[in-house]
Amino acid sequence: MAQSVSCTIMAYNEEATLEEATDDVVRALRALDGARALEVLIVDDGSRDRTPEIAAAMARRYPEVRVVTHPRNRGPGSALLTGFAESRHDVVCFHAADQQLPFDEVAALIPLLEEHDLVIGSRTARPGYTRARQLASAGYIALVHALFGLREYDDFNFLYLYRRQLLQGLRIETTGVFMPTEIMIKAVAGGARVARATVTCLPRRAGVATCGRPSVIAHTLQQLLTFWARWRLRQLLGGPAR
Repeated sequence: MAQSVSCTIMAYNEEATLEEATDDVVRALRALDGARALEVLIVDDGSRDRTPEIAAAMARRYPEVRVVTHPRNRGPGSALLTGFAESRHDVVCFHAADQQLPFDEVAALIPLLEEHDLVIGSRTARPGYTRARQLASAGYIALVHALFGLREYDDFNFLYLYRRQLLQGLRIETTGVFMPTEIMIKAVAGGARVARATVTCLPRRAGVATCGRPSVIAHTLQQLLTFWARWRLRQLLGGPAR
């Protein structure tokens, strides 16, 4: 593999797992065969615990690491936008500091981007999800299938691996949890080459998940429906997919 790699670690109040997550990402990226250049961005989304202190220590430990701090919490999806803006290399990937996805599995998929434009991962399970969150996730996936026709995909918000070329010129219209789904919809409509993989989802060991909050679910639903209305209008008018 001769591609350079940018990985963004997304962190909000993840003092218990951020050091381990950074160690895992740096180790796995350094082990890649033939990678030209590496960078690891820790995006701290306005944490109130020791996350900023730990992030700074990681930047001192590893020359590949730099830290970007949001002065206040901007909510789910904000670290993705920052990662898109700050990443400088061929491959753009993301890793949540909660360590629910083993980064070794992510790194093993990076070579797929030699022949694909993005990689989407399906979870083997969703451990620790409440019944309400399971229903919300199932409802979300069913809506995406029904409104956008992406029935061959069953997960849109867990593993993010992109070729930088795919993201260049892509106008992102939404924020929050829906954003990776928007990118997926536009990428498929534009003829992108998509690789699919099955990945492990581990139980959260510390911290509190924010994506299952009622306010986040409501915001995601509102963004999904608003985007669909605009998307359909553009289709009817013959507008561009991107």
